Amino acid sequence: MAELIIAGVFSYLVGSIPFSFLIAKWVKKVDIRVVGEGNVGARNVWHVVGKKYGILAGVLDLSKGLAAFGIGHLFGLYPWHIWICGFLAVIGHCFPVFIRGRGGKGAATAMGFLLGMQPAALAISGALMLVTYGIFRNFHVAISTGMGSLPFFWRFVFGKTWAETGIMVSFLLFLGLKRWIDEPYMRRVKEKSGW
Repeated sequence: MAELIIAGVFSYLVGSIPFSFLIAKWVKKVDIRVVGEGNVGARNVWHVVGKKYGILAGVLDLSKGLAAFGIGHLFGLYPWHIWICGFLAVIGHCFPVFIRGRGGKGAATAMGFLLGMQPAALAISGALMLVTYGIFRNFHVAISTGMGSLPFFWRFVFGKTWAETGIMVSFLLFLGLKRWIDEPYMRRVKEKSGW
């Protein structure tokens, strides 16, 4: 239990590192929480700061989830407990202690964790995202399609148990809930910033 608590705290703190906020402050001296769409995430950095910085923010956010997976393994946790590390990293990204809880939506961090858990499933899902984006040119449609396909691949292609698939679905539902919670705030920021 002590190992799980320590690993969980580390995972949350790693998830809380606000890379998008730091990049925007460093490069453009702006608070990413009040410009663009108001989201502390790679997509907002892409639009407000620049494409290469958006890619950098996305990679760094993804690495937080991968780090949480690594922390779970480093502490020798059971697979079920490693999922807790992943959840806490995503919660850290969404509600970071370092910038008073105003974080991002958590998709990249979640993808990083799932990359550690099942790389092939995430690779297929990522390819589907790219194809969908190529067709519709809509980020939200692409990520919804890719992430939404993951439970199918998880259970029927890679043979994960129904229990583990259920945990993964709850993981994805949390991301949807966070987006729904953020929507009114993001709408106000967009209106104020004229984005």
